[in-house]
Amino acid sequence: MISRSLFCRAVATCGMLAISSVAGNGLDGILGFRLVSPAEAKTVVIQRTTIYITTLPKGCVKTTYSGGTVVWRCGTKYYQPYKNRYVLVYIK
Repeated sequence: MISRSLFCRAVATCGMLAISSVAGNGLDGILGFRLVSPAEAKTVVIQRTTIYITTLPKGCVKTTYSGGTVVWRCGTKYYQPYKNRYVLVYIK
């Protein structure tokens, strides 16, 4: 059976870890994870190619990422507006 004082210490430790992780500095680098904001979670890396098209295929869906970055998903391909045309991009 666990003693009352050991239980209280364990609860206090868990509470401190929870508070410090919400504050953004507690678990970084220690356990390998941290809480992220919704805006940070949607941040993506967009790699442009050298393939350009003048009009999008039918059925493309517009998606806006954090920072106002707009891309169009056309099936399995993604395009980004660029100088009155669209460039094929890879999203990571």
